[in-house]
Amino acid sequence: MRNLNTSWLSKNKTMIDDYCNLNLPIDYDLYWFIAYTSLAFIGLFYALLGYRWWRFTMFVTSFSLGSLLLYIILLTQPTMTQSQLIGVSCSIATLFGLICALLQYVGLFINGFCFGLTLSIITFITIDMKNRANGITTSFWLPIGLILLLGLICAIITLRFQKTMLIVTSSCLAGVCQTLVLDYFLQSSVLLHFIHKRLLFESTPTLCIRHWIIALILPIIMLFGIVIQFSCTGKNYDHRDSWQRAISAGKKRYKTANFKKIRHNYHQDTLREHIIPDESNRFRYFYHIRRTNGDALSSDFIQNVRQQNSATVHLTTNNNNNSNNNNNNNTSQPVVSSTGATTTTTKTVGTTRKDTDSTTTTLTHLM
Repeated sequence: MRNLNTSWLSKNKTMIDDYCNLNLPIDYDLYWFIAYTSLAFIGLFYALLGYRWWRFTMFVTSFSLGSLLLYIILLTQPTMTQSQLIGVSCSIATLFGLICALLQYVGLFINGFCFGLTLSIITFITIDMKNRANGITTSFWLPIGLILLLGLICAIITLRFQKTMLIVTSSCLAGVCQTLVLDYFLQSSVLLHFIHKRLLFESTPTLCIRHWIIALILPIIMLFGIVIQFSCTGKNYDHRDSWQRAISAGKKRYKTANFKKIRHNYHQDTLREHIIPDESNRFRYFYHIRRTNGDALSSDFIQNVRQQNSATVHLTTNNNNNSNNNNNNNTSQPVVSSTGATTTTTKTVGTTRKDTDSTTTTLTHLM
C-alpha cells in the first residue's frame, strides 16, 4: 500500500513538473499562427487608436463577440462541418458588427458589456481558486450572475461616460488580446484552456508561477493604452463631434440656426445703439429699435408726411413768386415799398423752408 501511494505521488509530481516546466512550443498550426498574429495587431490597434477610430473599434468588438457566441451555439449542430460553422458565424457576426458600428448607443453598450465580461471572468477565477483552496464547491450560478451584473453595470456606465469608458474598454481589450497571444506562443494556450475548463466546472491542474506572469501582462498593457490614448491619440478629440459631422456631411445647406448666438448679438447691438448712437448706421437697426421701443410709425406714414411737406413748400414758393410779380408790375408804389415786400417775402420763404428742414430732420432721426 505504501508503495502504491509513493508511486502515485511520484507520478503526480512528474505531471506537475511537466506542466510547469518552461518549454517553448516548436510546432505551431499555420491557421492558428495567422489568427493569433492578427490578434496581436488588433491588440496594438486597441491600445493606440482604440478611441480615435472608435467606430472601427466597436465593429471589431461586436464582430468578435458575435462570432464567438454564434460559434458556440452552432457547435451543438452535429451536421455542420468546421468550415461551415466558421463561415456562418462570421457572416452573421459581420452584420452584427455593422449594426453596432452605425448605431452609436448599441456599439457603446456592447463595448461596455465586453469590459464587464472581462471583469466578471477575472472575478470568477479569483473566487473559484479561493474556494478550491478552502475545499468549497463554487456555485453554478456564480459566473452567470457575475456576467449579467457586471456586464450591465459597465454597459450603463459606458453610455454615461462615453469617452473615458471607451478608452478604458479599448485598453482592457488590448491587454486581453496581447495576453492571449503570449499565452499561445509561449505556453500553447494553457491559460486559455484553464479558464475555459473552469467556466465549464471541469477539473484542471493548478496554475504555476509562469502562468500568472503571463496573466500580469493584461494590466500592464491596459495601463499603457490608457496613458497613450489620454495623452496623445485621444487628446483634444471628441467622438460625438465627429459623429455629428459624419451625419451632416451632405446636409450643409440645412444647418440649424444658432438662436442663442443670434439673440446674444441682437441684444448687444440694440444696447450699443441706445448707449452710443452711430449716425452712419442709424438706418441699419431701424426696425429692431422700432420693435424694442414700441414705435408705431411706419414707412408709408413717413413717406406721406414728406410728400405733404414738399407740396406745401411748392405752393408757398409759387404764391411768393406771384406776389413778387404783382409787386413788380405795380409801378406806382415807391421803391422802398417794393424792397420791403421783397424782404418780407424772403423771410416768409426762409421761415417755411426752415420749418420744412426741421420736420425732415426730425423724421430722419426717427428712422
